[in-house]
Amino acid sequence: MLQMVSSYFKSLLLGLGINKERIEILEGKGGILEDEFEGIRYLRFKDSVANLRRGTVVFDFHNIILGFPHIKRVVQLENGVKRVFKRKPFYVEEKVDGYNVRVAQIEGRVFAFTRGGFICPFTTERIEDFVNMEFFKDYPNLVLCGEMAGPESPYLVEGPPYVKEDIKFFLFDIQEKRTGRSLPVKDRLKIAEEYGIPSVEIFGIYDISKINGLRELIENLREQRREGIVMKSFDMKRIIKYVTPYANINDICIGARVLFELPHGYFMQRIKRLAFYLSERKIRDAEFEKYATALGKALLEPFVESIWDVSGGEEIAEVFTVRVKHIETAYKMVSHFERLGLKIHIEEIEEMPNGYWRIMFKRVYPEATREIRELWNGHPFVD
Repeated sequence: MLQMVSSYFKSLLLGLGINKERIEILEGKGGILEDEFEGIRYLRFKDSVANLRRGTVVFDFHNIILGFPHIKRVVQLENGVKRVFKRKPFYVEEKVDGYNVRVAQIEGRVFAFTRGGFICPFTTERIEDFVNMEFFKDYPNLVLCGEMAGPESPYLVEGPPYVKEDIKFFLFDIQEKRTGRSLPVKDRLKIAEEYGIPSVEIFGIYDISKINGLRELIENLREQRREGIVMKSFDMKRIIKYVTPYANINDICIGARVLFELPHGYFMQRIKRLAFYLSERKIRDAEFEKYATALGKALLEPFVESIWDVSGGEEIAEVFTVRVKHIETAYKMVSHFERLGLKIHIEEIEEMPNGYWRIMFKRVYPEATREIRELWNGHPFVD
């Protein structure tokens, strides 16, 4: 990764209205970084500036892929819907448990960008398995925003329960280059149908008068072990998300395995969401005990297992499996992760009969391992 920004990109930023002093400050603190992928150079934003959000990727004046905005969430469903949508109707669609990607055509090639603005070698290779490339010929100035989800993901250890193998793409937004403006939901659904692009499930159109139906939907998703919902005004100007209690507890269970690698806020945010759910639904007595037990077990059991592993001489690690078309993609992924500061080992490479390769790799967490080992060995500390 190059630390200096070339005169080409500095000139481009000046043309976008960012003054020289601001550019120098951004460059000095690493807020903008010049990068390269297979011969194509681009500028990646680690900090937001003006209307260019963190995760924005700039190639030239026409090819600017804005960082994907963080969607606000509500934890009190009824009051959140009232405050955001008033009495107006809104679409409700599934919040899929995966990783966020933006897919766009640059210089005749289609790339997939992570939330941080990296070109992901794995997703870039696999995206043509799910998206009709004719779309980009007809709409070169649009960006497909979606979730990659499934049990064979390079970033997450789990996926939605209905994706039984491999990984899938789920479209949830289409945006314009440069402006980042989202197409209205109706237009996005029409394009997705026309080009056969797989999309997140649409549960229907709701308003505040249908709040009980919305609660029933949340309960059905909880029982199906699905993550939650995203609510969107027809024009995409107002968007909020809400997750199921299952997702909050499951996130804690996954995170507790690598507890020392995560900020404490990761756990407290999910406990807060669960507490508001229990309060809004007035859950008490035996049902409350079930949630309390599930929460305690989710937090403690994986953490205790990690301590046992380290005390037995093992490292804390997670194992991921992915399918790639070209074996070189696996090594590009390793390089990609190393640039992110992660410790990755390829454990197994298997040729599949359908022309793909199955790659099993292990992500090791050295800091969490070290901290647990020191505590187990009796190192004193101040808390």
